[in-house]
Amino acid sequence: MKKTPLLIAALAFVIGIVAAQYLLPPLTASNAAPSDNPRVPMLAGQFGGDFTLTQAGKPTKLSDFSGKIVVIYFGYASCPDICPTTLAVISAGLKKLSAEELAQVQPLFISVDPERDNGERLQAYAQHFHPSFVGITGTTVEVEQVAKQYGAFFSKVTSNSAMGYTVDHTSNTYMVSKDGKFVTILPHEMTPDAVVTSIRAEL
Repeated sequence: MKKTPLLIAALAFVIGIVAAQYLLPPLTASNAAPSDNPRVPMLAGQFGGDFTLTQAGKPTKLSDFSGKIVVIYFGYASCPDICPTTLAVISAGLKKLSAEELAQVQPLFISVDPERDNGERLQAYAQHFHPSFVGITGTTVEVEQVAKQYGAFFSKVTSNSAMGYTVDHTSNTYMVSKDGKFVTILPHEMTPDAVVTSIRAEL
């Protein structure tokens, strides 16, 4: 008779688990625990692909670099820490390449802060890390479109600092093949050697 309460409790536990599977909503991007790199919804049926932004007012397309491996990073020139760190890692990786290999690579820095990053400022910032970098941006809507294509994220955050605001953004690096196809995502914790390995795999 003493076993009866235990059996009833065990049965109730099993029934509870089964009921939860049917009644609770599935874990999705909207109700999952937040990650370090949240993503906006991707465009239906599309990941990566061509896009057009501007470099110092001049239209620049991803397809302009056809025949080269394109390394893409979303960030902004006023970023206090994440952007300089990641761009320095990308730069260190590029410096490990031979001149012949480097000629087949195009690093792109896409600014998610078009209000402050434009023209000479953006290009000077990007090339501070490596001379082969090209800095591009567009209107907020245009940059959001490109971010959606690559599953990236950015959001303006009001700040009490002298800058007035900062921008939260994905810290991943995206790699595109010579024929314009998305290849891989490198995380913020990547090393220069990881950059080199990923590039050489596509050469």
